[in-house]
Amino acid sequence: MKPFQEFFIPLVGLSAGEHRYDFTIDDGFFAHIPYSEIQKGQLKVDLLLDKRNNMIELTFYINGWVEVTCDRCNDPFKLDLNGENSLYIKYGESFLEESEEVIVIPADQHQFDSSHLLYEYIMLLLPIRRVHPEDENGNNFCNPEVIEKLNRLQATVEIDSRWEILKKLKDNS
Repeated sequence: MKPFQEFFIPLVGLSAGEHRYDFTIDDGFFAHIPYSEIQKGQLKVDLLLDKRNNMIELTFYINGWVEVTCDRCNDPFKLDLNGENSLYIKYGESFLEESEEVIVIPADQHQFDSSHLLYEYIMLLLPIRRVHPEDENGNNFCNPEVIEKLNRLQATVEIDSRWEILKKLKDNS
């Protein structure tokens, strides 16, 4: 079986109206993506497909977790993801991306591969800064040895005197 075969959505013979699809994304999905930042995860995707006369609306509901590396301590942790994305497919002469939400596919295309979109949508759900979450008391779950080392290094860093002069200018204004 080809990778991502389960993410192909049949378009031929699909009646007008709403159709639902469920996908599971796990470690195997990410293993087939070269240079993927994510290697582990467990996500559930609910896809609502609404076929109309001249277009198809796809709404992806993504829920689960992925393992990412903490930007602070460099240890891996599970990051919860939850999001929704919509895509409109129109028929035309050839393949064309009109915008982030609208693509045109050839009228004779029999199926649509949603795997690349799913990967993009997952990546877009990731925050820019990825750090271990905090507990209810405000304590984070970062590696304590790394945090201690960072604190020691921060205390020994000398501030360049030129920055102090600029800081005084800022404080005066």
